[in-house]
Amino acid sequence: MTDADNQPSRLARSLLPEPTLSFTLPSLHDGLAIDCRVYHPQSLDPSPSSPPWRKHAAVFAHPYAPLGGCYDDPVVDIAAGTLLKLGFLVGTFNFRGAQGSAGRTSWTAKAEHADYQTFIGFLSYYVHFLDPFRTQVSYAVPTTTPIAEAPYHLGARGGSSPMTHSASRDTTRSPLFLMGGYSYGCMITMQLPSLQTILGQFDTPACTSHAAEIRLRAQHLAEAQNTTLGSARAAALERQANTPSHSPSGMRFGGEESSRKHHHSRLSFSQDTEEKIRKGVSDLMVKAKSHKRRLSGKDHSFVGGDAAHDTPETKQQPARDCLPSVPNRVVFRPAYLLVSPLQGLINNLATLSLLPRRPSWKGLTRSLSSPAATASPTSELGTDSETAHLLEEAEAKLVRNPTLAIYGDNDGFVPVRKLRPWASRLESIPHSSFRAHEVSGASHFWAQGRSAYTLKDAIKTFAESILAVDAS
Repeated sequence: MTDADNQPSRLARSLLPEPTLSFTLPSLHDGLAIDCRVYHPQSLDPSPSSPPWRKHAAVFAHPYAPLGGCYDDPVVDIAAGTLLKLGFLVGTFNFRGAQGSAGRTSWTAKAEHADYQTFIGFLSYYVHFLDPFRTQVSYAVPTTTPIAEAPYHLGARGGSSPMTHSASRDTTRSPLFLMGGYSYGCMITMQLPSLQTILGQFDTPACTSHAAEIRLRAQHLAEAQNTTLGSARAAALERQANTPSHSPSGMRFGGEESSRKHHHSRLSFSQDTEEKIRKGVSDLMVKAKSHKRRLSGKDHSFVGGDAAHDTPETKQQPARDCLPSVPNRVVFRPAYLLVSPLQGLINNLATLSLLPRRPSWKGLTRSLSSPAATASPTSELGTDSETAHLLEEAEAKLVRNPTLAIYGDNDGFVPVRKLRPWASRLESIPHSSFRAHEVSGASHFWAQGRSAYTLKDAIKTFAESILAVDAS
């Protein structure tokens, strides 16, 4: 492959603007700081003419860090930029060991699973609390099995046909939360538990836990944005009333004017910003503990107890201080975007992170050498019921919820003969919401030549199809 072939296309350099927020989060795994970015869609621009904020969100993960993968990857730029333009609030992050994130890449990917879940928890609460223009739309829906969205017609071999959708806009439908990744990031996405399982870790976390810190950081940053953007909208409305032809520019956290054209000038993480976040989190924690003291003797649910069911034994045990569950929290519709899935040997190595104990190399060799292991990741690991359950949950989410897997037939990392049976198996499951899109001539590196445009168009078609229910 020549140097010219390795160069990203012009498209890959032009989709993402400057991030709205640039910050760090403590990983659920061990508290290591991971770099994070959030991009606001046009609906969060202070301009009164901006479209409504529907709370759709997306996370997209980068390829393998030891090979240079990070959130500046051109394919991440294509996917995230496409989703941002369609109205998603988009988040990207660096796995441990990537660029500025602390630590190093783990051999089992267990820590990286926690890194991803860290950011999912943050973004879900950030979106919940982010309401700068005080919308009155209800987002709560029954928490039953997610309903498959409007059909998207991307065939297993890359064929496409026009999509039609006759449903009228229903503002009571919950917003989308799309999780995706490219290459190694895709592998981690595929192995994640369900969104409900992930968010359960943040419902009533211990006050001293990383989950509590993550949740409070989300709340603090969202409330800061509510103040900034709400004030900017009010000022814009006042200016519009006086000079209707004037169009105010957008603002970003910290007061900097944004220039969405010059997206290469990234907002770097600042120590001053970190100190403000720490202070904001501390203030929120003080309020939470004050709330606990007010409830003392009346309602023990905040500290993990149940006054109606306490026994003498449980009353003698020290109460664990926890954050209270957030009432009327936004319930999301999950969706998944898988770019260049890693199947076969590399993907089965990732299943080690789901094992409850360190496996023997003998067992690993037997698992990887079995032809059935490629077709079904649970076939050889199913002797351990806990592992089998985790793997089944991870794969089931791709069938239950709208999912697009896109890959090239010239992928040098994973032969297409391994990808086709896997994709066909998931598509053939009754009522499956999984769809695969095979691109002729495309390699593992989408940011080269026409493949970048093909990838962008496929992501756009898929995202528009699952957003169609929210369209007017």
